[in-house]
Amino acid sequence: MAITLSSPITELNGIGPARAKTLERLGITHVRDFLFTFPRKYEDFSNHIAVKDAELGKPATFFGTIVKVKSSNGFYGKRRLFRIYADIDDDTGIVHCTWFNLRFLEQKLRIGIQIYIAGTVEASKIQSGKYMGNKDVAMRSPAFEFPSQASDRIHTASIVPIYSETTGVSSRFIRYQVKQCMAALHGMREYMPEDIITRNGLLHIQDAIRISHFPASNEELEHAKHRLQFDELFFLQLEALVRRSHMQHATSYACKVTDGALKKIIKTVPFELTNAQKRVIEEIRSDMAQEHPMNRLLQGDVGSGKSAVALVAAEIALKNARKVLYLAPTELLARQQYQSFKKQLSYPVKLLIGETKKREREEILNMLMSIDPCCIIGTHALLQESVHASQVGLAIVDEQHRFGVAQRKKLLSLEKGIVPHLLSMTATPIPRTLSLTVYGDLDVSVLDELPKGRQPIATHIVFGAAKDNAIIHMLEELHAGRQAYIIAPVVEDSPKRALKSATNAYAEIKKLFPGIAIALLHGQMPSMEKESVMNNFTEGAIQVLVATAVVEVGVNIPNATIMMIEGAERFGLAQLHQFRGRIGRGAHASTCYVVPTAENMKNTERLKTFAQTTDGFAIAEADLLLRGPGEAYGKEQSGFGNLKVASLLDYKTISLARDEAKQILDNDPNLKDHVVFQKKVAQKNALIHFE
Repeated sequence: MAITLSSPITELNGIGPARAKTLERLGITHVRDFLFTFPRKYEDFSNHIAVKDAELGKPATFFGTIVKVKSSNGFYGKRRLFRIYADIDDDTGIVHCTWFNLRFLEQKLRIGIQIYIAGTVEASKIQSGKYMGNKDVAMRSPAFEFPSQASDRIHTASIVPIYSETTGVSSRFIRYQVKQCMAALHGMREYMPEDIITRNGLLHIQDAIRISHFPASNEELEHAKHRLQFDELFFLQLEALVRRSHMQHATSYACKVTDGALKKIIKTVPFELTNAQKRVIEEIRSDMAQEHPMNRLLQGDVGSGKSAVALVAAEIALKNARKVLYLAPTELLARQQYQSFKKQLSYPVKLLIGETKKREREEILNMLMSIDPCCIIGTHALLQESVHASQVGLAIVDEQHRFGVAQRKKLLSLEKGIVPHLLSMTATPIPRTLSLTVYGDLDVSVLDELPKGRQPIATHIVFGAAKDNAIIHMLEELHAGRQAYIIAPVVEDSPKRALKSATNAYAEIKKLFPGIAIALLHGQMPSMEKESVMNNFTEGAIQVLVATAVVEVGVNIPNATIMMIEGAERFGLAQLHQFRGRIGRGAHASTCYVVPTAENMKNTERLKTFAQTTDGFAIAEADLLLRGPGEAYGKEQSGFGNLKVASLLDYKTISLARDEAKQILDNDPNLKDHVVFQKKVAQKNALIHFE
């Protein structure tokens, strides 16, 4: 029976029920899944040479005759290890090969048989003496093929694909299966319009897939990768633009405010706004005056004053007799914002979190369904099935990268038929490539100016004696009346990890600073205890706060001037930047000390980048490059993890893909003439429905 794209993998040679279960865990259940499992890298074994011409450390393919075979059993530590050795002679030299735990090779390797082998050339510890001079080399676990396969080689003498592997599924096995699946490619139709293919110099999809697995040259491979990269970015753009279009056609409450009323609102803010804040407030005011929902992302570096902008936006909605919903990622941040908003807003403000008492929760749920304006600040408790609302004018999502698309959609759908204006906020600056792709459905406002009086923060990587000096500096700051943070990556010590824990750091610093008020804060503590600690730290009753990542966001202590981050290599760049943003908020100079777990970690790219710049955008770009978007911005974000070939740093291809996607939607808003595109977008986002 002919293999098709939809054939189950059990119809392929070499895949029984057990192997099929293993592959299912990798997301491979049908033939098309193998074809879209792209290599993670390639080994260039196309350099088919004689052994006498081999260069140490270089990849190569040799062809020769097996002249010696032996095997041995042993142990590597507690693990049983089976080795098989073979010498391959090509009449110019000998290659001494070693394979590990491949018992089936005993049946295949026979003296006198010819074989191709490919791998990295190493120096040999054995000299056969057969040839004049040093003509013996070695290879560990080389790929191999026999002359009967010469017309269809996929493991040697070519550019060989290397795939992500798991137990029982090797690259060799995947190559073999993908080769079988190539017969199904003829049934794949081209879905990209021909004019887009021609305009952008793209290969057809069948050729791109075939070449991406088995390229004849590096030039051909780059051409294939370009097509696959374009496709992935094109669909990201299409999804973002469709989401934007759907938001623009939704209905919201127009929240208008006069110039005079806006000036009065701004006067209630307890400090002078920057020009950047004033500019962004005008953008938000203009958006909220419309009867279709605002969908704006407010990004600004730590300490740039996003909360003040959110306060003004909330007051605009409240003055229009509408409700405001504020979604925070942590209980700590929700409590902080609740205290701030309660002081500043002239309307009722309530806090809804997991620990809200039943009677108070019922009161809040009734308020949400009433016609009276109010502001409800909450965590994920706002997204529970029992929560419904009416007259919602504005939804604010703080640290929006902590929430998935579905969670944000849930917040926007609490009132049937009405979509509130949405203000998403992030202190993690978004690189422009992400602004065009994953966040392509949002209008972006940037707070690129820090409030007056902010002092620069000095950052130093310290270890050993340098850390001792940092602790002395911390004590000097404390005696001058300042406050300090000590951040640790874990709560408790673990025998498996040589990391400084928060409890360990707390005990250590109490011994060092016996006359100083010190407190411990971490996520496992009861809510009331956490709140008490934060209130005491805010009021200055606690001078040193030893904490885990719970203080990453939402903590504003202007008197804190010094921070020490233990086990700093465990944190991402953006997270380190968030921590550092907890200091430097007052009029005094501040210092951040970065302490790696071991001295050899001092010069990691991440820590060096962090110490060299306080520019949030430079840090965001570096974090994206070093860790990838899934780690840096949260895996739940739409588009993260969907990219197998493309890079979100490829600005040129992103721009091309965006232009083409926009042109498609301009001419065919509901994608009626592009059914494949319509299905793809609907499949990615179940909340989008086409007419």
